Amino acid sequence: MKYSIIINSLKYFLIFISIVISILLAIKITPTKTDVQSTVSFENERFSSASQILSKPLFMGLDKKKKPFKVSALRATRYNNNQDEFNLEKPMGEIETNSEKFFMNGDFGVYNKKSQLLTVEGDVNLTDKISLEFKTSKAFFDFKKEILFSNTDVVGKKKQSLITAEGFKILNKKNKIIFTGKSKLILRNDKNR
Repeated sequence: MKYSIIINSLKYFLIFISIVISILLAIKITPTKTDVQSTVSFENERFSSASQILSKPLFMGLDKKKKPFKVSALRATRYNNNQDEFNLEKPMGEIETNSEKFFMNGDFGVYNKKSQLLTVEGDVNLTDKISLEFKTSKAFFDFKKEILFSNTDVVGKKKQSLITAEGFKILNKKNKIIFTGKSKLILRNDKNR
């Protein structure tokens, strides 16, 4: 008799527990009205007009001499008002001349796909990754005209030599570097060191 009382009590207890669980599930599943706020914040109007944001984009093309060039970045944003222009974060440009490859990178920039012009600003570094290095605050890569230039102060190094100038141009057609404005060149011989 005691055994049947325990079984019956357990049966009613389990039925009670299952009803409580069913009620809790029904309450949990029912949608509740809450104000859902967007996690995206539009800090300025330019971001809201962005039509496309690319992560790690790579633009490739050929110049007049059929030499390849590349433009890449950490992120590129294209706005609705100009579909040919990309605002770049950490842009990198690469162009091959007759004898060398030049690489340029900076903090931010703009690449115009139609005019094939890359503008790089911030801490701009131009190098051939062998011995030549220029540092400036703003530089331009014109892939159509095959000119790399800057109109801002530049510091250049090649091996132990140092040059400072108010700007520079690298012409692919003539394979030469022209320094503009006031320039100062310090030549050092490697053998004296």
